[in-house]
Amino acid sequence: MALGIGALVVLPNTMPASAAGSIRDLGHVPSTPLFDVGVPHSLTAAEANSATTVTVALPHFTTKVKDGTSTYTYSMVGKNPSKAVVNASTTIKTLLVPIAIKFSNGNTWDPTVVDSCDTGRSALARTQNSPVFVNQAWTLGSTSIGTGQVTDAFQRAEFWKYAQSTGVNPTYGVKLALKTLSKVTITVPNADAAQATGVPCGNGLLGAVSIAWLDSYLQSTVIPSLAAQGLTARTLPIFLLHNVVEYSGTTSNCCILGYHNAYQPAAGVVQTYGLAMYDNSSLFTGSSDISAITHEVGEWQNDPYGANPTKPWGHIGQVSGCQSNLEVGDPLSGTTFADSLGGFTYHPQELAFFSWFYHQSPSIGVNGWYSDRGTLTSSAAACA
Repeated sequence: MALGIGALVVLPNTMPASAAGSIRDLGHVPSTPLFDVGVPHSLTAAEANSATTVTVALPHFTTKVKDGTSTYTYSMVGKNPSKAVVNASTTIKTLLVPIAIKFSNGNTWDPTVVDSCDTGRSALARTQNSPVFVNQAWTLGSTSIGTGQVTDAFQRAEFWKYAQSTGVNPTYGVKLALKTLSKVTITVPNADAAQATGVPCGNGLLGAVSIAWLDSYLQSTVIPSLAAQGLTARTLPIFLLHNVVEYSGTTSNCCILGYHNAYQPAAGVVQTYGLAMYDNSSLFTGSSDISAITHEVGEWQNDPYGANPTKPWGHIGQVSGCQSNLEVGDPLSGTTFADSLGGFTYHPQELAFFSWFYHQSPSIGVNGWYSDRGTLTSSAAACA
């Protein structure tokens, strides 16, 4: 595990003259946390389906699952847990990139700065030393899952039929090898910026950035600038914000605390990445510290290209209608659990199991559960 940060990297200020003017007030901030809403997916369905054959991509597998009379093809990070291999564990080099967001009025949200509410720790330091990257012993119910990071433990629990000591792959898992890159500062055009007061920590404000603008800037400017620091399609870059959310289209479509995405920067290459907010804003129900990053890492592991189909499900978690994808965080957005580590209590998000989406009975997950804390007790209800 590599900790620490290097020299400051400030990317070019792309604010056009037309962006002059005052920064908008978010006004009322909805308390429901959202994830992966309004993400401008630049990877087409065809490109996602071909990601298994590109020259440079993450270690992953592609196979099929049957759900009733339907058969679905899906891809996941790591190795197929149901197929016996000599070493079923996969380690992904993970690049944690602290992003300082700066507005034209000087307001700045910097995850490397010691937080006003914390005991000498920054959002970055808390994330580095969190269950996302630090190994722990995990017991779910009365079942020992083994020692690992929180999303590694989730992945093992999700496929416990195969990962348990009597399964075909007792060493199965997906581990993150942490390297922290230099801080990147992004100046946001006024036209794509908003803010709200009422935050007790950090700089006392909630920042908000247009998700379309931010995601485009990450792909066109930030990700290419980090190639010299080791960012490749075989790595997972995670962009860390502090008390900064995204909105989709208009500021009334707020607030998105994180997302994951994939795109083709060049022929034969698929780059995946994630973005998440470290949250001590106290504005969002069921969101604290690392809940957003655990949501996104879990979804990236299970649906790295954003194209794994399922039968329609919904009316649960953050989903008010129906959706048809293997996004393991969405059914339980806002449902977290306490985990003490290094004298601090973190709040990872609970995640839904594979068996919940594909209506497997009994569940192949630990304890016959359908989520990693047992909140989901049966598979997804039909949605129309």
